[in-house]
Amino acid sequence: MTRQRTISSVAIAAGLALSLILGPPTLKAAGPPGVQLFVAPATMSFRMGPPPSTATCEVTIRVVAAGRAPWRLTIQAMGPLQSPKGSQIPASRVTWKGSPGPVFFDGTLSDRHPQMLGRGQGSKVGVVRFLLTNSWDLAPGQFNQKFIFNLSSP
Repeated sequence: MTRQRTISSVAIAAGLALSLILGPPTLKAAGPPGVQLFVAPATMSFRMGPPPSTATCEVTIRVVAAGRAPWRLTIQAMGPLQSPKGSQIPASRVTWKGSPGPVFFDGTLSDRHPQMLGRGQGSKVGVVRFLLTNSWDLAPGQFNQKFIFNLSSP
């Protein structure tokens, strides 16, 4: 018997600013018919206050899986957060809190290795709250980067 592994990825553009940047509340979907991943909004934005403050951005994650099919969800940044002027913020400055707890985990973003965001069986819906703490060492401006959400199922 051969095991089949299903993998789907969704790229999400993250916009960060030390001011207000709004992203469209669209739904992004990917995956083969047996397992699908929906992420909304497709663009994340943070509203930053003066240091020290923490900006948040909520993302709704919906995994659709047939029956009780097991799945695993990871996230990875495609590099440091980058401004048009060349300033960078390490991806590891972005953390997240996932809920509900047994399915979606808390973590720290990485641009080197995928980080576990969730694991479960069957269809699940959760909310992930991304956090970026503003400190005096961050350059003002808009910062962008793509995040890859990768859903796999054996």
